[in-house]
Amino acid sequence: MNLVNALRTLYIQSLGATVLQVSAVIALTGVAGTVLRIPSGLLSDRYGRRRVISLSVVLACVPPVLYTLSTHWLDIIPWGILYAVAFALYMPSRMAIVADYTPTEQLIRVYSILNLAWPIGSIIGPTLSGVLESQYGWNAVFYVATILHSLAIVPAFTLPYPSASTTEQHRQSPRLDRAFLIPLIPFFFFNVCIGLGIGSVEAITPIYLIESFQISTANVGLFLSVGFGVTTLLTQIPAGILAEKVGKKRFLTFCVALLPALFIIWTFIDNLLLLLLLQMMINGFWSMTWPAFLSLLMDHSSPSRRGITTSLTQMGMMLGFTLGPYIGGYLWETMGMMFPYYASAIFCTLCVASTRFISSGTNR
Repeated sequence: MNLVNALRTLYIQSLGATVLQVSAVIALTGVAGTVLRIPSGLLSDRYGRRRVISLSVVLACVPPVLYTLSTHWLDIIPWGILYAVAFALYMPSRMAIVADYTPTEQLIRVYSILNLAWPIGSIIGPTLSGVLESQYGWNAVFYVATILHSLAIVPAFTLPYPSASTTEQHRQSPRLDRAFLIPLIPFFFFNVCIGLGIGSVEAITPIYLIESFQISTANVGLFLSVGFGVTTLLTQIPAGILAEKVGKKRFLTFCVALLPALFIIWTFIDNLLLLLLLQMMINGFWSMTWPAFLSLLMDHSSPSRRGITTSLTQMGMMLGFTLGPYIGGYLWETMGMMFPYYASAIFCTLCVASTRFISSGTNR
């Protein structure tokens, strides 16, 4: 997915879209992912993580091929929506299946270890995408992405089946009452704010790099690979260890509290290497929140409701990543290219405030 998504703003722009139109396309495709978060969680709890993950991988194989048929930026909207649907199906089940097979006391470390899979893809994906586009054009990017998605079908179908006791427990899943939903509100709001904070600038950053520094698509891919992939690879294990030592909630608050200042500093830097260092810091502190956040979230969920728990909070993240790109594109075109980064600072400040209301649960 990083092969396609990391540089998709440049692809959409190459089909004749303005910055605002690029942002609108990303926001529109994100709507499908947002809406489907809750149904995907319910499907995961009812029919099993393995089935839903396998379905998501099969669906993800289709859109990259269809991208090659696009001749106008409007053409890619339905395929982008299908791509978002595949990802929406995958995420809640991916988070829940880890908790299904991990003792509670080991969960934060297991999340930090398994989260290393993301940065490996984030290192290879954007760099490979940029090189392929520079040498062979965009279609080469999409063909390789299709091959990689096809390879993912093998591990998807070899995931473990749920035990008989787990299946029976899911069938007897209690209804989603106030006692279950109210503690999730701070997690939802946290994800909305962090999604807005990162989403407001994520889509426009490749365009910002090209317009500000006149670098090639390949170099933009390398920037994103190092800025996100390498950073996340280096931070996940320390994130789990530190969160255990200082406390998950305290560590979560510390990491997000640094983000507003980093986004403000971005607007003062005109050196590409310094900007890369700053990008690494932003993504580093954001990614370090993942193990603590997921572990705290699982404390609020019984095994039979892990799918819906993750999907409800992930819907908040997707809401932020849906609205964020449009906000960033609008601010870019109406006020200037630095204003999306100011907006991100504000959203991350709200995110810090939300951590006060996140509490540790008791696996009910």
